[in-house]
Amino acid sequence: MRILATVVSLFITTAPPLDDVEAVLAYVKAHPGDVALVTSGISHNAGASTPFASAIKIVHLEAYAKAVKTGKLKPGAQIPVATWNAYHLPGTDGGAHEAALKRLKVGATVTFDQLVSAMIEESDNAAADLLREKLGLHKKVSTINGEILRAFGGCATDADTCIRTYAAAGKQVQLPLPGYDKQAAWADTVTRNRPAVLHATLSRLAGDKVARKHLEWPMRQPGASKDLVIGTKGGALPGVITEAMYTVTPGQKPKVTVFALRRLPEQTWFSGLESYAHQQFMLRLATDRAFHERVRAALK
Repeated sequence: MRILATVVSLFITTAPPLDDVEAVLAYVKAHPGDVALVTSGISHNAGASTPFASAIKIVHLEAYAKAVKTGKLKPGAQIPVATWNAYHLPGTDGGAHEAALKRLKVGATVTFDQLVSAMIEESDNAAADLLREKLGLHKKVSTINGEILRAFGGCATDADTCIRTYAAAGKQVQLPLPGYDKQAAWADTVTRNRPAVLHATLSRLAGDKVARKHLEWPMRQPGASKDLVIGTKGGALPGVITEAMYTVTPGQKPKVTVFALRRLPEQTWFSGLESYAHQQFMLRLATDRAFHERVRAALK
């Protein structure tokens, strides 16, 4: 997951933390209107338009997987790194773009498959916007960096024109960003989709070899479980924490869960980013029937 900006807070607050599974459950129960959860046996706010931050990138991933399957795009096709860089807004993605460039050890070009890996693993917004342009996803999903330019970069046109003009100029710009409250108000209005739609999307991707290769990147990390396969794409913007995850145990079908928290107070949000407790909440939900029933009861 990535954040729009790093905001350092120097004061103590009484806002509840999201530092463990029980804290997440307590928050879900206390703020049902700001929670969306769709999984087997639970469908809470499934049809409500919800901000998903970078979890929305599974839409881009599905379009890429379809393009590869139909032969419209070859994973090994090359694209100039300069073109990718042109979509980047420094200081707005938590260092994702720079981290992706470092991991991939890129030269003058990257492959489309590498670009997709940067979008999913590091959660690079520039990669998502470039793929969106190449795959013609304008009616399915909005431009992330175009929305940032429109909100905080002084661009007075629509978000698509904002990002196209910026990328065509080929000059990266460091934007002056406002404080948490203004960023959070903006974050609540973008990257929106219905949780049920993302659940259906991830359910399809859980059976797609091209998509699984990218979603299951955590399984290639040191210490990954050998008994539980995890495919996931998370997201975060100020006030928003989201995750689209499937789990697979040997001999069973994938369990797909989409979870979104919105309008989080600043300190609650920060603690959630640090703890990743929402991910543990989702894993427990998928693997512990008694806990599943507790969550279902809390959202009745």
